[in-house]
Amino acid sequence: MSLDISLLQVVQALSRHGTVTAAASSLGLTQSTVSHALGRLRRHYGDPLFVPAGKQLSRTPLAQRLIEEADRFLQDFERLQTLTAEFDPRVHKRRFRIHMIDVAELLVLPALLRHIAREGPGIEIEVVRVPGIEAWSELESGRLDLVIGTPWKAQPSLYRQSLFEEQYVGIARRDHPLRDQLETLGGYIRAVHCVVAPRGPALARLEAALAALSPDRKVILQVPDFLSVPTLVRQSDLVAAVPATLIEAHPDRSRLCVFKLPTTQAKFMVVQHWHRRVHEDRGNAWLRTAIRKIAPAGRSPNRISTKVEGAPLQRR
Repeated sequence: MSLDISLLQVVQALSRHGTVTAAASSLGLTQSTVSHALGRLRRHYGDPLFVPAGKQLSRTPLAQRLIEEADRFLQDFERLQTLTAEFDPRVHKRRFRIHMIDVAELLVLPALLRHIAREGPGIEIEVVRVPGIEAWSELESGRLDLVIGTPWKAQPSLYRQSLFEEQYVGIARRDHPLRDQLETLGGYIRAVHCVVAPRGPALARLEAALAALSPDRKVILQVPDFLSVPTLVRQSDLVAAVPATLIEAHPDRSRLCVFKLPTTQAKFMVVQHWHRRVHEDRGNAWLRTAIRKIAPAGRSPNRISTKVEGAPLQRR
């Protein structure tokens, strides 16, 4: 015999009401129908399941386990019946998995969390870092909901939307021995450099352009991301290229000097990518719209100065 939903509902009703009569009444069935269903269950499991104990039915150990499993199954079944394409962030619970570059974390996440607190209390965000081109297979498989980074070559299965423009700037410690020469090509090349391992096309283009300035550029340190770079630079004679936003947000910004890089590859666009499979998904669309709306709000109206005076970091 195979089980069906009606038999599990009988188990649940017998557990809740304790008698065949009360269980039948709660289900809108006759007593004989419930008794017949209980007989089928007893034959299937080879166990009496419910036995008389005074005026009530008492559960056997197997019945207790069956009731717990039936309750879980019927709750899941109820959720399946109420699935909908609609999405209301004030009511629905959902976890979104997003790949973000460092700059997006700094500019988007704080405002996004405030937006979620107001508009989507059941929404959870998981930020991950996926190596290079693997991000696209993660979008394809559904393991990622969004990728926020620099634009890769267009792909027919992906949509993308521009969020904001960012720029790379050079940084050095405020009292760097070459601070007055860093905006010149000669001074920049004489410095020792820290670089971030390229993870996307914008940073790869920048590093290629800087390396092409001179084969003698001395790179003595490579790190996997930008977040530690300002601290490393402040405590050494290293210079580095970093997103301007990173310096705006850094607690040691007054101890750093910022200079213009000797290349035209310093500007880049930050975009969000998603797979066409979720283009019409209401939850994904809500998240994309929220991020597009708040991304400009995350930018400081006062952009960083790229003047290399010995004074603290200036803004204009």
